[in-house]
Amino acid sequence: MSVGQVILLSGALLAYLVGSGWASGQETVQYFTSSGMWCFVPGILNIIMLYFGYVAYGYAGRTRGIDSLAGVFEFYVGKYIGKLFVLFAWLFTFCAYVFMIAGFGATLEQQVGIPTAVGSALGSVLAIVTALFGLNGIVNVIGKIGPFIVAIITFIGVVSIFMFAPYITQGAALLASGEITVPVAGGGHPLTAGLSFGGCSLLLCSAYVARQAHDLREYKWSNFKLIVLIGAVVDSVVPIMIGYAHLGNIQNSANAEIPNLILANHIFPGLGIILSIVILLAIYSTICPLMWSTISTFFKDEKSAKYKIACCVFAVAVYIVTLFVPYSTLLNYIMTYCGYSGAIVFAACVIRYFMIRSADKKSGKVTEAVVAIEES
Repeated sequence: MSVGQVILLSGALLAYLVGSGWASGQETVQYFTSSGMWCFVPGILNIIMLYFGYVAYGYAGRTRGIDSLAGVFEFYVGKYIGKLFVLFAWLFTFCAYVFMIAGFGATLEQQVGIPTAVGSALGSVLAIVTALFGLNGIVNVIGKIGPFIVAIITFIGVVSIFMFAPYITQGAALLASGEITVPVAGGGHPLTAGLSFGGCSLLLCSAYVARQAHDLREYKWSNFKLIVLIGAVVDSVVPIMIGYAHLGNIQNSANAEIPNLILANHIFPGLGIILSIVILLAIYSTICPLMWSTISTFFKDEKSAKYKIACCVFAVAVYIVTLFVPYSTLLNYIMTYCGYSGAIVFAACVIRYFMIRSADKKSGKVTEAVVAIEES
């Protein structure tokens, strides 16, 4: 696999993971900043959960030829629990699509004053149009967007953490005293926040990674693991930086729907406009595969009329929901509780992965794919 392919596939995974959560900063504030000086803990747990969770998916795809999330779960935990895990993943992708469409509208309203209803409608239309191209078309689009999104947000994070570093301990004290409060996701403790955040990240891309693991079998196992590692590390390190930056600017970031715009505009006003575009691209790069994941569970043929009609009906139904519930509220409730279910999926699949891999080695009855994995 060439360096360019690794960058493209890592970019696609990152674009999927970024979404409207840590691109907007709302997810970062609720999971990372809310942990105060322990802001780094959720990030460390996220790296561990994403890497080993996706490697487990990859092992099932490469060694058993499994090309679907349902197949991966059935392989690891059996038919009935596997169906429950598929339900967990489907519910989260459905719900994540809901709060990201709301985030699209909230971004346009905060930065340029466009009504939320209009912005969310625009996001819905873009998602429909792109999802109709199918998974390969989506990967080609978001793979090119991902690195750009991460670069801009990383720049803002690095600059902001230096700007607000002197005020981080003060911000942590304000949170600890209760003088300033922020929405809290993940139970209000760094460890439970990490489990919830990691569970959400795992579920968010489950269907996508399961399919990619199967499709990339012709390449070395180390290539797949590198793609996953890049995604896991970047998806954790950047939010940690931005989480501390918001802690140092807690008076302004606490009540903002899109906190990262506060940081960007503080660096210089024009950057806020650029970040708005980046956030919209980040949301766009996530809502498209989310729609695909949700609809393709029921309609496999991406060229069929049923698939296309389902995309349209789904988008309209979600749009109606976003008219009545604020973005920050949707994100808080959905990610907290769906994240815990993702942590359960992680524990079960990873434990079974190590057990099965060990049994494969001992039995000697391994497929050619397994041998290729171990040799690479």
